[in-house]
Amino acid sequence: MSTQDAGPNEVYCSSCGEIIKEEAEICPECGVRQKEPDTGQDIDDKVDEVLEGDITDKKLAQKNMRAVMAWSFFITPVGYLKVGKTGLALINLLTANFLLLGPLIVPFHTRKMIKDARKRVRSE
Repeated sequence: MSTQDAGPNEVYCSSCGEIIKEEAEICPECGVRQKEPDTGQDIDDKVDEVLEGDITDKKLAQKNMRAVMAWSFFITPVGYLKVGKTGLALINLLTANFLLLGPLIVPFHTRKMIKDARKRVRSE
């Protein structure tokens, strides 16, 4: 095992601790693979996220804004459920925000979500 410090663009082998080049896939000392080869899976995951976002935006953009705002005013957690924000609906319900400022804030928040989705869909 090496006793000196790794320099720029150098790392320690994950198995034997020898100093090796940062881009080395296999340690020349012990032969152990250092990192998995790039399979492009990260790119595939990002493409899937973008496609899911597009589908979500299209569904949200088709919502009737007045109906969602009405639900958001009278039963604020339901307004959030109508725009697919289950987490916000749950928080709104558990904190009893639907009794406080919820009727004043949630209708405009859901309206903004729908308008933003419509802008994103139009810009595609």
